Amino acid sequence: MENIHYQIMKSFLTVFFTLVCHLLFSQVKDTITTTSGLKYFLTQKGEGRAIDSGAIAIQHYTLWLSNGEKLDSSRDREGTFASEYPSKNLIKGYNEALSILKVGDRGIFIMPYYLAYGEKGGTGIPAKETLMFDIEILATKKESLEKEMNKILYHNYEKDSIPKIQQTVKRFQALKEEGFKDTWMNEYAMNSVGYGLMRKGHFSEALQVLLLNSEQYPTSSNVYDSLGETYMKLGKEELAILNYKKSLDLNSENKNAVEMLKKLTKE
Repeated sequence: MENIHYQIMKSFLTVFFTLVCHLLFSQVKDTITTTSGLKYFLTQKGEGRAIDSGAIAIQHYTLWLSNGEKLDSSRDREGTFASEYPSKNLIKGYNEALSILKVGDRGIFIMPYYLAYGEKGGTGIPAKETLMFDIEILATKKESLEKEMNKILYHNYEKDSIPKIQQTVKRFQALKEEGFKDTWMNEYAMNSVGYGLMRKGHFSEALQVLLLNSEQYPTSSNVYDSLGETYMKLGKEELAILNYKKSLDLNSENKNAVEMLKKLTKE
């Protein structure tokens, strides 16, 4: 039964992708091909502004492979995706798509392999693979919290020097009082700052950042998992156990918390 269900679903996705591609290439008037080879058409026209260079684009996206397989979607995760524009972390075709879209716009973009992951491909993406994205721009922010915090933490930073944690915490509190109105933030941005500090061996400073994250996102399992790891690095096993248990209470499927609790309690 599972094989039959899989085949039916695969057939449906293939047909869906084929129809979308047919729609794309048959829309002679509406489909645009850029000089780079990117093909696109808008499915929704917004009235917002263009994305300024250096701004944070808050968006939804869905990614399909050329065989119709849906590889990833922010909508499935019930959470938005944010990226700086332009960004070295984005493929060429995606950066170009962001240069075209305005706030409120939504479009279908076909990206040939040389605008995507190239001749070698990437994780889950075959070599020379053409990709299709459905991208919607929801809003823009001037700055990201992660970039703002790191800018202060590591100002004039040199190897073996101490990050400026007190100034960073003070800036965070000021942004919080403003309601983060021009700053993009989420729990993963704060987490990234904390882990950046840990990679440099600054565990006490990382703890302060991650404690702020737990205050901001008290129902996140991931936040307490990170705190558990930080306390463990600091040799505070009782607090590590407490936070891993809290993480597990919030998400019973957190396998990392289960494994770490086994090690810490020697069960």
